[in-house]
Amino acid sequence: MSVGYRILACTCLTYVISQFYRSANAVIGPDLMRELHLSPEDLGILTGAFFITFSVSQIPVGIAIDRWGPRRTILVTLAIAFLGALWFANGDGLAELTAARIVLGFGCAALLIAPMVLFSRWFAPEKFATISGILIAVGSLGVIASTIPLAWFSAQYGWRNAFYVTAGITLVMGVASFFVLQDTPPNASTAGTDRASAKPETLAETMRGVAEAIGNPNFKYLFVMFFNVYATFITIMGLWSGPYLHDVHGLDSTARGQVLIYMAVASALSYFFWGPLDRIFNTRKWIIIPCTICQLFCVSVLAMLPGLGLLAATVIFTIMGVLNGITVVIFAHGRSIFPAHIAGRGMTALNIGTMGGAAFQQVLTGYLMGAVTPIGLQPNEFAYRVVFGIQALLLLAAIVFYLRVPDAKPHAAKP
Repeated sequence: MSVGYRILACTCLTYVISQFYRSANAVIGPDLMRELHLSPEDLGILTGAFFITFSVSQIPVGIAIDRWGPRRTILVTLAIAFLGALWFANGDGLAELTAARIVLGFGCAALLIAPMVLFSRWFAPEKFATISGILIAVGSLGVIASTIPLAWFSAQYGWRNAFYVTAGITLVMGVASFFVLQDTPPNASTAGTDRASAKPETLAETMRGVAEAIGNPNFKYLFVMFFNVYATFITIMGLWSGPYLHDVHGLDSTARGQVLIYMAVASALSYFFWGPLDRIFNTRKWIIIPCTICQLFCVSVLAMLPGLGLLAATVIFTIMGVLNGITVVIFAHGRSIFPAHIAGRGMTALNIGTMGGAAFQQVLTGYLMGAVTPIGLQPNEFAYRVVFGIQALLLLAAIVFYLRVPDAKPHAAKP
């Protein structure tokens, strides 16, 4: 196996960790609420804390990637994730668990963009969406692990022991990354690779690079899609789908995991489907728009149809999993607007939208859920329909704004 593909394999496995940590609360959320006496607002804050930290970490992570390299950045953040997982396993009460989720958010902050910067150096640019799709697809095993496997393990051994196990896995992947990852290929003239700067930038030059990335005229149009598309999926998959299945359909943790695994598996497999499509059709914008319109339709059905049956809800969740794969094409569109020397800062600046949007939606929907739920009662179907309706409106606004961005054709893109 070539070095590039060994790097791909290693970063895929580390990304599994990030996906697990961000999604785990969907299954254990009702258990946390019961054991720690949390309200819906508390659960929204607890879950969103990961995404808030992940989001605000993106600029310093991007600077670290461009100044000190993806490898060092990944190693440091994995060590932080290990500590966060141990803290969560030992946490007692909302404050401690939220603090642990904050540490986990920072610890996972580099596990998507740093690998993508490595891919831009080790693979030809026209393969970026496909290789990134493999990363996110394999990483989605973490989402799958947070469904039936987590539900079963938590029922048998408790959710705390589940986090002790994942902390150990995080440590193992940190050691593997130390030996496998390399920042740049040995042949500096290899076609299609980005190069790390031979001369380290000054702090002023680094900050100018951040400003250059954010000042790109197409940045704002892509940012709104980063802010809403994945956030819509993960707010349902990683937060409200489990409580919805419990409160509306009366499912226990095992049954919730059995439903949500369809959504998780569909999402994982979808990246293999969506990744190559931009090269096949030589467009990114006109793949993204129809897909997000379909996602809007799914969320709108959840919001507008009362008395939706369990089978129908399961089908809609599964379809949303399939549609979630479009995020890899959105990342490819985003990567195409930045030159190599600010790739890390540009992608992490956009990724603020991915995790910032998730944090915003999770905290917002937590407060909405609490506002429409009588004190002392569990949320009813109407409360969930309000949450889904707000998500649909946010997604519609993002689609309308994104329509103004120019297309990015893979075969015309420059390295």
